[in-house]
Amino acid sequence: MQPNDDGYSSMITLPFQFNLYGDLYSSCYINNNGNITFNAGLYSFSAGGFPAGPGFNGQNDTIMVAPFWGDVDTRISNGVSGGTVKYRLTPNALYVNWDSVGYYGMHTDKRNTFQLIISDGTNTDVGIGNTVSFCYKDMQWTTGDASLGTNGFGGIPATVGANRGNGVDFIQFGRFDHAGTDYDGPFGASDGISWLDNKNFVFNTTTSGGSSTQNIPPIASSTSLCDTVDVCVNELVDLDINFLAPEAGQLTMASYTIVPPLNATITETNTSPANTANLHLQFIPTVADTVNGGIHVITYTASDDGTPPMTTTVTVAIRVFYVAAPPPVITGDTVACAGQGVVLTASGGYQHYQWSNNWNDSVVLVGPGTYYVQASTGACILVSNTIVVHEAPTPAPVINGVLFNCGGEPAVLSTTEPYQNYAWSNGSHNPSISVGTGSYSVTVTNPEGCSGTSASVNVNSANSPTAGFIGNPNGTVFPGATVTYTNTSSPNGGTITSVAWSTDSIGNGNGNTFSHTFTVPGEYPITLTVTTADGCTSTYTYVQVVVPVTIIIPNVFSPNNDGENDALAFEGAQYYPNTSLSVFNRWGQVVYSSSNYKNTWRPGKDIPEGTYFFILKLINGDEYTGNVTLVR
Repeated sequence: MQPNDDGYSSMITLPFQFNLYGDLYSSCYINNNGNITFNAGLYSFSAGGFPAGPGFNGQNDTIMVAPFWGDVDTRISNGVSGGTVKYRLTPNALYVNWDSVGYYGMHTDKRNTFQLIISDGTNTDVGIGNTVSFCYKDMQWTTGDASLGTNGFGGIPATVGANRGNGVDFIQFGRFDHAGTDYDGPFGASDGISWLDNKNFVFNTTTSGGSSTQNIPPIASSTSLCDTVDVCVNELVDLDINFLAPEAGQLTMASYTIVPPLNATITETNTSPANTANLHLQFIPTVADTVNGGIHVITYTASDDGTPPMTTTVTVAIRVFYVAAPPPVITGDTVACAGQGVVLTASGGYQHYQWSNNWNDSVVLVGPGTYYVQASTGACILVSNTIVVHEAPTPAPVINGVLFNCGGEPAVLSTTEPYQNYAWSNGSHNPSISVGTGSYSVTVTNPEGCSGTSASVNVNSANSPTAGFIGNPNGTVFPGATVTYTNTSSPNGGTITSVAWSTDSIGNGNGNTFSHTFTVPGEYPITLTVTTADGCTSTYTYVQVVVPVTIIIPNVFSPNNDGENDALAFEGAQYYPNTSLSVFNRWGQVVYSSSNYKNTWRPGKDIPEGTYFFILKLINGDEYTGNVTLVR
């Protein structure tokens, strides 16, 4: 498909019949927004949950199969592609790949990659007897801007599942609206998008009799179901499997057996009964687990409480190898000052190190926490002892005292709370110091031996001047006017040694006067900085307003985000304070109003193309009315 936003393919004729809960289809439409439909193409970018009847979101087609219904945007932005949507037909299957796709509007900082396959039940990629496969790589976003998302998350969740469109027959795997891997089932709270990473769901949408959704057995999902899992003695093994009960309200109970049993101690985390049951096994194989070829078969069984109950059974083969190398040993300090960390070292001689914080080296700098390291030798990954680093507080001293005194009196500095030792920047080791003009800091040590240094403070014991100036002519001027500004600052007992004028765009200057001829309307900040011989400074800023003689009235604008003529701009009006603007549609309804308009209105998608009437009033009493045309 060509790069687009909210687009869809022309009707695709399928060389097979697809059974969606008893309804047979021989054609479909691929929608850019992560789904296929059967009666018509679907532009809807905000997903609804399943089950859904006809007419959702303003379109009469919720009959869909949706591996990821979200606001996909594949347009090219600043030369960067938003990804691709590709499809392929075979005699018994339709393959659709959403490859590295971005999100609305034209964002590519996060991307999703996923696949849909539909079949008549005879395709081996889906599995004989199955009709749908959802497959995922890296999933990084959930929501486009127009669906109330921010930076790819929040707002209206994306939906994963299939829907017959009658409000009854459906399957839903979940709804997703944030980053992370959390998941509480298809019908709980919205879930973390990374839970989908590297998962594959295969299921059957055919029904018995063609009148209602079949009772679907639990669906297994794991990254260790495809082949024998090879592990080594002293290797930390994590096995994780999910069983989804796609029907709302159903609960799944998961269990396992291992034949022959492992001698290793197994830590089991089992969330069943739940709509989505998760079973997590963790163990470290022993030498005794290598006998008889080291083969151990794990049989997972999951049963739901449907009518009748349905059961799914899958097996995983574990092969345990012996390795002569000892596991690594961690040494290092177990007390860390907050924000400073400690160094942990793993014993050497291994090809690769993987710490529990994902650092890859034999030495790691860490803060408080629990750590272990896995080290590889050949094909084996060995796990070390566990070490716990405790946190000791790092002091954060704050200097307290009067930092500016204009009578030459010294400033008394101390810290806001007591410490065991002090080292001031002037060499004193007392809890408090009496100092004159200068910059000071202090380093303190607490009873745990952790040290911290304060931010520096500047002490000033001299008088400060008062900056000021007056312009001639004074006040608002028109283009062509020359204004001369004269310094009126007071030294307040000191001696002003520096007078500096600075502006954003019209240049800088020195001396007691500064002049400029203004040719362009606008607001020009004029800043005067005066400095005394004691180093005290004072600044005064006056904003010179130059108002235009005439206002340029537009007749057309195009808020299409191309960077040109996107806003309704009355050139010159932005320089007048409290300019009011009201915009009406052809029926006299107000579509926009502002009491201080600054040429910033960019209508959204909800404001259609057409001619609109406006009333623009300036603070000087001038009023402009007329028509303007909005085109996209």
